[in-house]
Amino acid sequence: MAKMRAVDAAMYVLEKEGITTAFGVPGAAINPFYSAMRKHGGIRHILARHVEGASHMAEGYTRATAGNIGVCLGTSGPAGTDMITALYSASADSIPILCITGQAPRAPSA
Repeated sequence: MAKMRAVDAAMYVLEKEGITTAFGVPGAAINPFYSAMRKHGGIRHILARHVEGASHMAEGYTRATAGNIGVCLGTSGPAGTDMITALYSASADSIPILCITGQAPRAPSA
């Protein structure tokens, strides 16, 4: 049976949902997702200087582009908390955005 990597499955779902643009900042934990984005080629990436800015860009994109959802990408750790302000703002106004963060590898169990 053929196996699919989780990042490839995520790209497949995003492309099926019509996602064309993502905003973010690359980092070690999210790099596999960026590699899958490059491999699939269907999603344009817009680089931000900071993850908080990227999440606000995704929120603004959703507000300005009818029928589309803004996607924000960030690495693990503080990137998730840096997205909170835009997530709250979007939630308060019922604006859908999708924030994706990487996950640092876990130590093998004993």
